[in-house]
Order: sequence, then C-alpha cells, then structure tokens
Amino acid sequence: MLSRTRFAGNRLVVNAGALMISSLATGLLGLVYWVVAGRCFPAADVGQASAVISTATALASLSCLSLGGAFQRFLPIAGGRSSGYVVGGYLVVGAAAAALGSGFVLFGFGDRILLSSTERVTFPLVVVVFAIYALTDPILTGLRQAPAVAVKNVTLSVVKIVPLFLLGGTASALSITGSWTILAGIVTVVFVIHALRRAAGHRGESSSELPAPREMLAFQGAFFTMMLVSSTIPLVLPLLVVNQLGTTENAYFNLAWTMCTAAGLLRSAVGSAFVVEASQPNARRPELLRNLRRMLIGVTSVTVAGIALGGPFVLLIAGREYFESAGWLMVIMAGTAVIETIVVTYFLIAQLQRRMRLMLVTQIVMVALTVGGTVALIGPLGLTGVGVASLLSSGVALIIVIRPLVNGVREMMSEAREPTAQVVVG
Repeated sequence: MLSRTRFAGNRLVVNAGALMISSLATGLLGLVYWVVAGRCFPAADVGQASAVISTATALASLSCLSLGGAFQRFLPIAGGRSSGYVVGGYLVVGAAAAALGSGFVLFGFGDRILLSSTERVTFPLVVVVFAIYALTDPILTGLRQAPAVAVKNVTLSVVKIVPLFLLGGTASALSITGSWTILAGIVTVVFVIHALRRAAGHRGESSSELPAPREMLAFQGAFFTMMLVSSTIPLVLPLLVVNQLGTTENAYFNLAWTMCTAAGLLRSAVGSAFVVEASQPNARRPELLRNLRRMLIGVTSVTVAGIALGGPFVLLIAGREYFESAGWLMVIMAGTAVIETIVVTYFLIAQLQRRMRLMLVTQIVMVALTVGGTVALIGPLGLTGVGVASLLSSGVALIIVIRPLVNGVREMMSEAREPTAQVVVG
C-alpha cells in the first residue's frame, strides 16, 4: 500500500510537472511575443491587435462549447467511435465559431477594434482558426498524444514571433493579427491531420465502456455552463479598457494581463493533474491532497514573486509608459493570486465530490464583481482599478467557499477510496 501511495504521488508530480513546463514555455514565449510587438509596432497598433486577438480567443473558447472536458474524459474509451466523435466535434465547433464571429461583427460589437473592412470580413475566420486550434489540444490529450500538444503549442509560440521583425515597418495591427492567424492555421492543419489519423487507428475497438448518452450530456452541460461564465472576463475586460482608456492603454493592459494569465496556467496545470489522479477508482486521495498542498504552495510562491517583482521589471523593459500604467496592476494581482489559489483548491475538491452548484455560483459572483468593479474603478484609477476589482472579487469568493473548503478537505482526508468517474450538478 505504501508503494502504491508513493506511485500515485509520483505520477501526480510527473504529470503536473509536464503540464507546467508546457504552460510555462507557452506563457513565456507569449510574453516575448508582445514585448517584441511593442518594440516593432506603435503602441496603438499593438493595443488594437491585442484586443482583436484576445476577443477572438475568448469567442473561440465559447465556440468550443466546453467539449474539451468531454473529449478528455470519454475519448480514451470511445474505441471505434473515436473518429466520429473527433470529426463531429470539429464540425460543431467550426460552425459555432463561424456563427459567433459573424454575429460579433454584424451586430457591431467590434466596431471599436475592427477598424477596416478587411478586418471585419476576416474576423470570423480568425475565430474559426483559433477555435479548431484550441479544440485540438483536448482531442490529442484524449487520444493519449499529450506530447503532441506541447509540440503544437510551443511551435506556434516560436514561429509567430518571426513575422514581427519582418512586418514591423508596416505599422498595421492587421499585420499582427494576420500573421498570427495564418501561422496558427498552418499548425492547426498539421495537428488536426495527426489527430484524425490517431482516431482512425482505434477503428474496430470496443466502445462498451462509454457511459449512457444522458450521463455524457449531464457532464457536458455542467462544464459548458462553467466555461460560459468564466469566459466573460477575457472577453469583456479588453473591450472595457479600449472603450474607457483607448487602444494605447490596452497595449499596456494586455502585456500585464498576459503575464498574470501565464502565471495562472501553472496553477491550472497542477490542478488538472490532481483531478486526473484523484478521479481514479483506486486513488489514495489523502496522500494526493497532501501532494497538492505542497505543490500549490511552491507554485503560488513562485507566481507571487514573478508577478510582483518580475512583472514590473518586464513592463519597464517594454517601455517606461508600460510600467507607469500597469505597474500597480501587477502588484495587486500578486496578492490576488494567493487568494485565488485557495478558491481554486475548493473548485478542485468540488469537482471530485460532485458538488458543482456552489462552484458555479462562486464563478458567477467573481465574474460579476470583476466586471462591475472594473466599470466603476477604471475611470478614477486607470488600469489599477482592474486589479482592485479582481482582488475584491477574489476576497468575496474566498468568504463564500472557505467553510465548504474546510469541510471538503476533512472529508477527503478521511476517505480511503471513492469512485469519481461521474460528474453531476448538485
């Protein structure tokens, strides 16, 4: 039993480490991308391009309909149905992305960031490319091709930097978004083909372990609702910054927020690995929970130091105006990261214990307070107001979940074994 416990803990550490390395490399290269863009293009063009890309990314995330969770959960046991699920997923997500991207343009939501007819016409295509690119990650993971996910993401992160040096003299936001989209499309085609080939390799295998369609729909519905709520912040905040402060300030905000997001990916990597290991029928949850605590303490310590100390330094490298506008935002977000780690710990336990309702309510409260607080504070405080709003929303969320978190930890520490394959709302 002791060797099994150590093995489970080691697997958690190895899997989380692999995911963190992938996330860290992608995040750091993303940071390099925007620093180079800030040096090669005027701040106003960078601000406009970052708003377009962040908006397209958020719409692409919505277009994925949270199918990623279902692919990671059910594709490994889909057998001969794998190809049909993969092709169907791509078709559904592609159609949803085209509809959302077109609606965003036709209803005038992008008038402040899509300044030319070319940008408006091509924007739906950008959303489609980003959506298929994003959906390929969980599909490859579900097909047990996780290393390909890292290769795919790091490859795009590296190659998309090159055009910035070649197109810097054009002084056009379209040069940034266009080169990013074209390269993302090429990389996506390569790995979609790889995914389809791997799925076809399961032809003839049994799919008897798949749960009933009703259970799969319940799983999908719960995660789609959570995704819908959490996607609001990356979609709305850049638009609020552009509307209230202009595209130049959004360039400063985008660089700072990119660093905060990259830091959050490390915590998400640990959480994802924990949920996977703790969901196994024979999982030793008390030991896994102790390992999770140690890893989150380490990751949070590095994150706080990186955001509070390294963040302002990177802003200063990008330009003094970046530091002056977004420096305090970084310091405040470092404090927010500590509180969010505690809240996320509750979210992980809630998923394992199939208690999704309070988790969803907490997400709604956080989004509402972050967006509402930003609207109220960004005028008098500038970008610092976004940080204050985020800090306040995280504090309220902590008050909501602290007692259920303590109770959940106590229950898990007393568990010997509990199956957690089914996820329901309750």
